[in-house]
Amino acid sequence: MTEDLRERIGRAEAFAAFRMPFDNEFTVVMQRGIGAFVSDSVAELAGRRGFVMVPFSLGRKWPVVMVRPDDVVRTHVPDAWGESMLSSGLCSDSGRKVYEQAFEAFHGAVSCGEFDKLVLSRHCERHLEGGNLLDSFIKACHMYPRMMVYLCRTAEGGVWFGCTPEILLSGRRSHYSTVALAGTMSVPESDTRTVEWSTKNVEEQRIVADYIRQKLHGYADVIEEEGPYTSRAGHLIHLKTVFHFTPAKTGFIPSLVEELYPTPAVCGLPKEKAKRFIEENEGYDRGYYAGIVGMLDETGDTELYVNLRCARIDGRVAHLYAGGGILPTSELEQEWTETEEKLKTIGNVFR
Repeated sequence: MTEDLRERIGRAEAFAAFRMPFDNEFTVVMQRGIGAFVSDSVAELAGRRGFVMVPFSLGRKWPVVMVRPDDVVRTHVPDAWGESMLSSGLCSDSGRKVYEQAFEAFHGAVSCGEFDKLVLSRHCERHLEGGNLLDSFIKACHMYPRMMVYLCRTAEGGVWFGCTPEILLSGRRSHYSTVALAGTMSVPESDTRTVEWSTKNVEEQRIVADYIRQKLHGYADVIEEEGPYTSRAGHLIHLKTVFHFTPAKTGFIPSLVEELYPTPAVCGLPKEKAKRFIEENEGYDRGYYAGIVGMLDETGDTELYVNLRCARIDGRVAHLYAGGGILPTSELEQEWTETEEKLKTIGNVFR
């Protein structure tokens, strides 16, 4: 990354840098003047263009915020990077007791039939030393070629950094896609195409796929499905179904996003009831974790992702986030281990 680009980013009122999967270039969107678009409604994004961040819980502490593309640069991902920010150590287990208590509540709620599925997440802190986040971003681009990597700074939302594998909505004109991504395992030593998935993982992904299929029918003329199949994301694998569709009308993006989000992959079913349960019982505010991040352009390319494997950077402290689906067959130790593995995705960038 050139010094000139670094200086321009530093002068910007707000910026977002992002690299799409399998791309050897990244894009920087910079806002020169004050007055970023801020709202508590996804619907108000209609007709607007820019890099958007939507929180998991609308109407609370965190607003919908959009970085206006006053200045856009697209450039090659450098082969080398400077000093990345480093962590002084692993996340502590201080949150284990809180997680255990939350797991009991979540597992009880799905086991008694109140919910088909719930997603329980947690967060932890890492203290950072030295380095520069822009270099951490370049490092992440090399570490995770299959993921969308982003770094975003706004006055309203703070600094967020992530490497997410999950598309919420991608496409342009008459060709769009979304995915149902759920179920998690570590990458096996054998061929991932022959991996055997547990009943719990298969059911978890089926719930998400059924939900997305149902929501798309009101917005699409043609829907084609691909999967489910095993998809790699860093050192983890997931079950994935891709839905390709032709929109039934123009101007559909904000309303479809409202229908899809938050999907059962990060929330639960029934959606609104599950969302309230999470807000009341998870024990912390997710912020933009499990929300939406990416470029919105109704007349061009839209690339919106679910904000997973991410961190909020507050000075020299990184707040890391991860979660997993809870079903009646879920077991505490397995779910805790899954979140530990997911935390490593963004955490390993700081090693």
